Amino acid sequence: MFKCEQCDFASRIPGHLRRHQLVHTGSKPFSCPHCDYSCNNIENLRKHVISTSKHKGKFLYECKLCIGKANEGSVPQYGTNFQREFKEHLQSCHNLSPEEVKISTASLL
Repeated sequence: MFKCEQCDFASRIPGHLRRHQLVHTGSKPFSCPHCDYSCNNIENLRKHVISTSKHKGKFLYECKLCIGKANEGSVPQYGTNFQREFKEHLQSCHNLSPEEVKISTASLL
């Protein structure tokens, strides 16, 4: 078990402990691409983008490579709220290598 030194939290998965420790540090590394909201985990950010009325029709991941293909010229043609789907889009539609996809998605969050 991986145990938190500041409370009773424990997990068998080290990544869960790292994620939990953000509660104690106050760190909020996940930022909304559409407003100034930030939070300590990706699921809260996903819920924010999906459920807030401020971001109607917006997505957490919007393809900037598709912008030129859109009729309006500035609206992304592809958007999703899931990183896995966004990575698949970048590889299949834009022929990016796995390393290029990793760099593209890391800069978003």
